[in-house]
Amino acid sequence: MKTYKRRSHPRVVPLCLIGLLAFMIILPAFAQEKMAHETQRSQRVVLDWDEAWEMAVANNESHQMALHEQEKARLQVLEAWSNAMPTLDVNGTFNHYFMIPSNPVTMPGELNALNPGQPFVAEFKFGQENNISANAQLTQPLWLAGKIGLGLRIAKNYKQIAEMGVEVSEQDLRVQLVQAFYGALVADEYVAVTRDALDQARRHLDQVEAMLGEGVVSEYDRIRASVAVSNLKPDVIEAETARDLAYKGLKNLLGMDLDTPITIDGSITDVVLAPELDYTTASDYALERRVEVQQLDLQRMLYADQKKAEQRSWLWPNFMAGLRWETQAQSDKFDFQEKQFFNGTSALLIVNIPLFDGLAAHRRSQIAEVNIRNVDLQQNMLRRGIQMEVFQATRQFEKASEQLQAALENSREAEKGQSIAMARYDSGVGTQLEVLDAQLQYKSARVNVLQAEYDQLVARAQYDRALGQAR
Repeated sequence: MKTYKRRSHPRVVPLCLIGLLAFMIILPAFAQEKMAHETQRSQRVVLDWDEAWEMAVANNESHQMALHEQEKARLQVLEAWSNAMPTLDVNGTFNHYFMIPSNPVTMPGELNALNPGQPFVAEFKFGQENNISANAQLTQPLWLAGKIGLGLRIAKNYKQIAEMGVEVSEQDLRVQLVQAFYGALVADEYVAVTRDALDQARRHLDQVEAMLGEGVVSEYDRIRASVAVSNLKPDVIEAETARDLAYKGLKNLLGMDLDTPITIDGSITDVVLAPELDYTTASDYALERRVEVQQLDLQRMLYADQKKAEQRSWLWPNFMAGLRWETQAQSDKFDFQEKQFFNGTSALLIVNIPLFDGLAAHRRSQIAEVNIRNVDLQQNMLRRGIQMEVFQATRQFEKASEQLQAALENSREAEKGQSIAMARYDSGVGTQLEVLDAQLQYKSARVNVLQAEYDQLVARAQYDRALGQAR
């Protein structure tokens, strides 16, 4: 009987052990990272206005794009400076001839050794099979029709435009944050109002049921109270949904994970100062202060410099100086000896006069002129638009302030009416219809107060934005 010796695979066991060891190392690290992420998402973040503003400036993607544009503009200024710096180029070429160029030349008979006196034709080859050459050239621009200075000025104007763009982005972001931050607070208050109304309706239902048991009220009163409770439940659900959306909108504006729980530390009843300027004064102030007006002024200067630079790209001379070193060698073999290389150095003065480029520079200057005319139109539109913004913001604040005062007065009256209706019903004088109507009026009055307070805050933020100022 044959016996077979079991063959071992010495490489399998170490590879399995290595894989198992790697899995044991990676799995805890992955689990730890996942746990840290889940912990971060589960930790509640408490934000007041200042903290929310710092987070918005640091994380909001639109604002970050404006900052990146500013950084790009800074790099473009450095790029414009590089046009005035020297350039160094190194080139190398290897050329192998499969057929060396030659030229037939008729030689005099005196040079004919085979047939003296008879002219003959000889071929002269130009070069050898293998040719190698290299050169290095340092070039320094001396004067490029003034385009270096124009390019630098264009880049600096663009940098200023980008810096102003960051300021505009911050002003827009502030208005958006006012809307999102206080909008979330309003949503919280609206949920509280609807829940209070539901709790009050339930208490009234309990009271009605107790009175029904004593035979004081009819079954109809209980049904109406029960229906009132049922009608308020969808309002609570709607308010909670609106609150969740408001909080997610705020977190999105702040660049946060949408599932991170947050609590807002603030009040919708913050004091809002009335505008200090009348419409005419505020309009003049805005036209002088708004960054967008200054941006368009710089944009016009930028296009004017572009037009001038393109006009100088035709018939204007360019002067450059340079130093050049070169070497070359020829051989019938691939083995080049040091003695076969011939070196040379030279100084260069380069004058370049562009005569014709297919009218490309002329067309680019015409495009710049069209851009200038468009900027002029944009300036007119912007000035009228600013005046409209100031007018609208002024009127909106006045309207919001008047509505807030009316809403507060109405809320006080509605609260009194609810108390009177409840007292009348408890004493058996009033009807349930009066109670339900009073409760509905008080709920609506409280909601109107919240909306008016929010509208006033937003109107003040928009007024500040229209004037080009931040508070």
